[in-house]
Amino acid sequence: MQTEPGESSSSKRYATPEDWPKFQDVIVRLYVDENKTLEEVRQHMEEKHDFIATISMYKRQLASWNAFKNLRFDEVLQILRLKRQREAEHNKTSVFFVRDRKVEIDGLQIYISRNPSLYAKLESGEEPHSDAVRDVSCRTPAPLDSPLDSPSDLTEQHMRAEEKSPTVMPKPTSELHEDLIQFLRTYLSHGFESGTWVQSGSYCWTSRGHRGPAELLKSLLDRCMTAALSVDRQVEPAAIRHALDAPFSLLIRVFKNPPPEMIPRILCIAARLELIGRREIQGILLQFCSDLARALYGRSHSLCNFWKTLLDVPAAERNRAIVVVLTQCVSEFEEHLGASHSLSTEVYLLYFDAVERQNDPKTQAENLNSRLSKLDEQHIDHYVLAMLKFEHGLATCKSDLADGQLDKADDALSQVDPATLSPRDNSFRCVWLGYIRWMKGDITAAEKSYKDSVQAAKLTGSRDCVCEALFQLETFYLHRQEPLQAEGIRAERLNALRKLGAITWADQDTLLGKDTDASSKVTIIRIGSDASSETWDTSASTVMIEYHDLFNEVSAGV
Repeated sequence: MQTEPGESSSSKRYATPEDWPKFQDVIVRLYVDENKTLEEVRQHMEEKHDFIATISMYKRQLASWNAFKNLRFDEVLQILRLKRQREAEHNKTSVFFVRDRKVEIDGLQIYISRNPSLYAKLESGEEPHSDAVRDVSCRTPAPLDSPLDSPSDLTEQHMRAEEKSPTVMPKPTSELHEDLIQFLRTYLSHGFESGTWVQSGSYCWTSRGHRGPAELLKSLLDRCMTAALSVDRQVEPAAIRHALDAPFSLLIRVFKNPPPEMIPRILCIAARLELIGRREIQGILLQFCSDLARALYGRSHSLCNFWKTLLDVPAAERNRAIVVVLTQCVSEFEEHLGASHSLSTEVYLLYFDAVERQNDPKTQAENLNSRLSKLDEQHIDHYVLAMLKFEHGLATCKSDLADGQLDKADDALSQVDPATLSPRDNSFRCVWLGYIRWMKGDITAAEKSYKDSVQAAKLTGSRDCVCEALFQLETFYLHRQEPLQAEGIRAERLNALRKLGAITWADQDTLLGKDTDASSKVTIIRIGSDASSETWDTSASTVMIEYHDLFNEVSAGV
């Protein structure tokens, strides 16, 4: 490629296909190992080796050599597959290599946090591209692993030494519980004392975004439940994966500006996922939280340590750890805000939903009555108070049902004023009324209640809430042996699920230092809705987990 005497620079000969292999090692070293830009590589090769090529030529040639500087989606998916497999089979840590280049864990965590759909594809069993399977390898790190290690450095002798070296014994679960509580206390104390969260007698939210991050968190967790409940509801896997993409991507925004109740709200959903048999989605959620905290805050941060410790708890014992943390959350929020504060009551309701709802109805009613007695109704948000009273009415209703007193059960919920409830909670109330009236044999009233539930759900602006109400109406028609009506509702439900769009939010413009009146609302959330902005209020549990198959107890002739 030397220029002939008298030849102008403009007529220099560009590299031919035969020239590239001679300089492959040099070009790859400059671009990948020394992290030079393509322009820097081009200049170096031209000045030092009289090797002339355009940027586009470099791009094509590097791609043909699989010399990629940055991780690619399928490569990270293959890393996650290998990591899960090795941990399940050998319980060992791993060092990963892509095309014989060691993968730095921090870069991997950042990539995962920016591509939340990775975990959804991992859980769905999606196979990475064959090139990624070929290019990704892993090794057990030697005891004195160094940044200079490469696959060639890990000799068989090192591997055997690692096999024989003593492993670190996992902590007992009781110690992990203590660590969880300590990290939780540290995290919450810092948030309350540093000014990260602004509070008054009637509210407490993040200093950046008002109630926006809290409402966004509720909505994206609703979406997780929609995806989880859809697994057994004749929904195609692609739609489920699509439903998970939106909440996981927005969870990044929440973690960057976390609301005070972020931990208990996520753990409440995690407990619910366990209850409905969707532990795999629970695992995706908790792992993603751990990865996000590490990528955003670093390994030494209390939030990072909290999620990592929770994942260290064996899966079979994790639900017990969640109960321990939620119990502590109730105490922590009461200590910082007081038992009568609206947010303390919301956190208690999260605890109730995940823990106490498993008790017998009489015990539930007693505990809720005790909680009501602690409140100063003049200073608590009226929607939060209505939620608590609704839960008390529901517990009383279930107690009457257990005693066979159907009329009393009906009265317990009929006497709840729908005007005091958010549309979400009213939709939930109507579902229960529909079930009770079905049990009473009043089919016309039952059908009306289920339809009222759908109408209330549509007022929320949330297709997630609508999907759940439609499923309950569809189930009613199936047990009524009315397949045509059931099929029509099912088609509407699946259509709503397919249209689940992005979760969007916007903050209400109010001053953080100024307390709002008791009737104020926040225009924040719309989930896949074409309707105008809806007002969203805090709500109790919206998913009818218990009594999901209770219709089976009723004879078809009722």
